Amino acid sequence: MFGLFGRRSPQRRVWNRADVDPEVLREYDAFGPWILPVKSVTDMPPRFRSAYAGLEGAEHLVKIPRSIDRRDAYPGADLYEAVFALDAEGFTLLTAADGAEGFTSRQVVWGDVAAVRTVSNLLRADFMLLLKEGDALTVPYNAVSSELMTRVAAFARQHFAEPDDFASGLPNEPEEFEDFFFNAMLAEERHGGQFMLPIHFEPPGKSCRNLQNRRRITTGLLILLSADELVVIDREIPMRRRFFAHYTYRKTYLSLKSVRAFRLQPPPDTMPGHFMILELIIEQQRLGIPCFKTPDRVIDLLRRRGVARL
Repeated sequence: MFGLFGRRSPQRRVWNRADVDPEVLREYDAFGPWILPVKSVTDMPPRFRSAYAGLEGAEHLVKIPRSIDRRDAYPGADLYEAVFALDAEGFTLLTAADGAEGFTSRQVVWGDVAAVRTVSNLLRADFMLLLKEGDALTVPYNAVSSELMTRVAAFARQHFAEPDDFASGLPNEPEEFEDFFFNAMLAEERHGGQFMLPIHFEPPGKSCRNLQNRRRITTGLLILLSADELVVIDREIPMRRRFFAHYTYRKTYLSLKSVRAFRLQPPPDTMPGHFMILELIIEQQRLGIPCFKTPDRVIDLLRRRGVARL
């Protein structure tokens, strides 16, 4: 079959709903860009079904679709790229292997997690576990499923963070700021009455320079303190071109008690308009936070917490 200009158009698989097994048809009908919870063995994608018995007790068991157009899907196709599960012990990720069958499995216990991170850029999003050994485990998904992934992130935060009542004894002196985007992020983190104290804020739109000394503007930074976490909210990159649209935002949640050391790297050659880097060290994981102004309250918090300054 040929389309415009003589090019061959994609062949479509021809099928009849009446001829399809109802279980297979149900999986096809539910397929889309969204991620879906797995509530029974029939919800489990066929490729991963052999692992269901070991995961069915998880608090969250979720399947992630392949990045294909709905029009290219058909009943019985291999529609799901991965499955992940979270329980009180840790996180399990099953990923489709190359070929028609099989999958790889990776398991992480909560004690090996240094931080939980979420990244969103319009419809593209990532859920990440930053590991103490230095690498990261990343689960990409479509942001239409952000409500479910917010619950997943909350569960992970409850289980990887070490309990710590140190922050509750600090003076309640929030950093004052006015910014629509970052105030919305603060309100989101305070949902349900959770304690979140702003301790460092950098407004977006300030003139700065990149490493090539070209003019840029800052994208902003907000650091929050909860009962036992530091929450870093940024735009993933610390600067952008003026009039250049940038939609990405990122949230990083780390256990305050897990931070073993920190260092503040000054701007190169103390040049004006450049960023310093606050580096938080959790075993082999090093979290670099570009700061346009000195994060004095964060440094004071770490110092009072007894964290070593390198």
